[in-house]
Amino acid sequence: MPTQTRKQRHATSFLDNMPWQPLLIFTIAQNFIWWSFPIHYGRLTGAAFHGNQLLLLAYTVVMSLTTFLMFQANFKSLWAHVPILISLILAFSGIIRGNLEILIMLLMFSAFWLVVEMRWLNLQNIWGLIIYALLSTFPISSAIFFFQNRFLSITFLIQLIPLVACQLFFMMPIFETEGKRRVIATAVTGVLLIAAILFFHFSLLGVLAMAVVIITFWFSINYPNLKAQYTAAVYIVLELITYLILVFA
Repeated sequence: MPTQTRKQRHATSFLDNMPWQPLLIFTIAQNFIWWSFPIHYGRLTGAAFHGNQLLLLAYTVVMSLTTFLMFQANFKSLWAHVPILISLILAFSGIIRGNLEILIMLLMFSAFWLVVEMRWLNLQNIWGLIIYALLSTFPISSAIFFFQNRFLSITFLIQLIPLVACQLFFMMPIFETEGKRRVIATAVTGVLLIAAILFFHFSLLGVLAMAVVIITFWFSINYPNLKAQYTAAVYIVLELITYLILVFA
């Protein structure tokens, strides 16, 4: 009984201390980022909605919860294992039928959050960010596109490069916290993102997106000690603004 009481107190403390508003903001913004371009691109190709996309939506929601919990707990959260387990169940429930490669990539994204907890792998840095940016972009966007069109297009995959650049730039302050390395890495990824915008979205809206990138860099440099509970929510909203501009650019 005492053990059970301690577990109950731990769970109650966790729920009481959870920053629910940042969690909700992050979850909604992350899912808008994941779904906006595949749906917009699918409309251009005359794609149709399929019922199994609801399962995929459930997967993206639990993965965004996992991501926030890991970011919030500095990449080590016992409670994040719950949505990770749910994501694995959803992946094996038949989200993807007919494309084993996408299924494997979705499983890799879920597994990434288990691997990143292993401190000896040293993935809580720019190398972990690169892996995160790739796994949080291509598997989910490819799955959404595949559902709508029943095939994958190389052209579509190439168009996801700006999203990878967005993930690298906007999530950098979370993965890299050391002062000088953070400034340098943020500047480098910011230049890469601006280059991607110039190449893929050279327009007035593209210029507006670049302005958001520059403002974000200024914000990151001048407010490096943003409270942990707000960090992920603030940067994901800035990423959402930038990416929605690019989607319709």
